Amino acid sequence: MKNKFMYLAVIAAAMMVSCNGKKTAQDETTNDSVSVADSVSADVDLAAVAGTYEGTLPAADCPGIKTVLIINADSTYQLQQDYIDRKDGHDEASGVLQVLDGNVMMLVRPSSGEHTFYKVKDSKSIVMTDSLGNEPEGETAKLYVLTKK
Repeated sequence: MKNKFMYLAVIAAAMMVSCNGKKTAQDETTNDSVSVADSVSADVDLAAVAGTYEGTLPAADCPGIKTVLIINADSTYQLQQDYIDRKDGHDEASGVLQVLDGNVMMLVRPSSGEHTFYKVKDSKSIVMTDSLGNEPEGETAKLYVLTKK
């Protein structure tokens, strides 16, 4: 179980911008799992999911990343992230999202093509996942949840 969490942490770190403001190189091996995009589905009702989600996601080299994610019913998103205790730690992005495999949303960053994945947990929360929709496990799993405001 610890190995699975370590895998999720590595994937999340590869998908996120580091707290130094430098982008990490996306591991080529993770690109194979992104092929899930071939099975695009529309099971998520974006009108019901639409809204503002907030939370503090874990980070490898700073205390956390305050995250605000706005999901729109027209399949677009806006993302704001503030890296705690970092002078130049603000990042913003907007783009389109695709619904994969029923309830996994893939956010696509137009500038880099980078993908970030969130799974709809219930009507008031989403959780950051790997590209296959696998959620983090263990005591730290709750740290990957964004709550609807």
